[in-house]
Amino acid sequence: MPRSAFLCFCLLLSTCFSTEAQSTRPTGVELRFSHDRVDRIYRYFTPADLQESENPSPLVVCLHGGGTDAATLSKSGWSTVASRENFRVIYPEGLNGRWNDGRIVRKHREQDEVTDDVDFLIQLIKHLISTEPVDPERVYVTGLSNGGFMTQRLANEHTTMFAAAAIQIATLPSAYRRGELTFSPKAPLSVLFMNGTADPFMPYDGGKLTPNLFPHRIDSRTFDFGQDSAISTDEAVGLWIKHNNLNESEVLTKTLPDQDPDDGCKVIHKSWKSTSSPLSVELYRIEGGGHTSPGGFQYLPKPVIGPVCMDINGIETIWNFFERNSRKK
Repeated sequence: MPRSAFLCFCLLLSTCFSTEAQSTRPTGVELRFSHDRVDRIYRYFTPADLQESENPSPLVVCLHGGGTDAATLSKSGWSTVASRENFRVIYPEGLNGRWNDGRIVRKHREQDEVTDDVDFLIQLIKHLISTEPVDPERVYVTGLSNGGFMTQRLANEHTTMFAAAAIQIATLPSAYRRGELTFSPKAPLSVLFMNGTADPFMPYDGGKLTPNLFPHRIDSRTFDFGQDSAISTDEAVGLWIKHNNLNESEVLTKTLPDQDPDDGCKVIHKSWKSTSSPLSVELYRIEGGGHTSPGGFQYLPKPVIGPVCMDINGIETIWNFFERNSRKK
């Protein structure tokens, strides 16, 4: 089988799996929310202990990667942690499996021109805050890949909606550097990044993103393989450090224990913190990690997506980060 055909086959398989597939069936209930005259899908998970409770609880917004859906991400393990820690989770779904995250991609341009995913997500969150016992001071957002870029866009454009944000296998689109989008958060915000240095799709050091395996036909002879480009992880982290008025030189760096010497990865944790509040910017640099979430599932072969780091659990790490942050503090 030609390599191009093999990669296309693998990408099709990837839509069946989450990067952290732990459940064989979707969790939560599938609901619909009308936005711009379009019925949008999302899944809503409420732990059993919160089913009858009127006490406000945290809400985690989980955004799937490109080419997948809400049902797939709902299997990832977030609902398991939510059941133990008593918080609610929503898994919104992008149109045609994709979020309008600010990148300029020819294949998706027509959809992006008429789809305001930022407003869809903000209106959905506001709807849940007004109709469910959700604590508005403890709303968090996280996403992977395309969902990670979308998480950044939400955190930038609607900073005060969230108590913290966590970005996995994503940074910021180069549109911010080109001036097509503006990085101008309206308030301080704790932000976590978790990226692999051997990610073949989203380069840790920035640059062009992996060519689209299902290219857009421009004319009878020309195809567009582009997925735009992104700034480096360190540059994206630096923007939030500066915005939060933290000192970039005052960083706490730790190499975490190598729990699985056979995975070919190690984790370097860097954190910049405020002395007057829980505010922080944190980076989990996954040395040797691929387009995967630590502790998760090797959803495609290593030659295609890179390895999964087993030294930490991505979901548990992100929840611990969220738990330390609230707009009340």
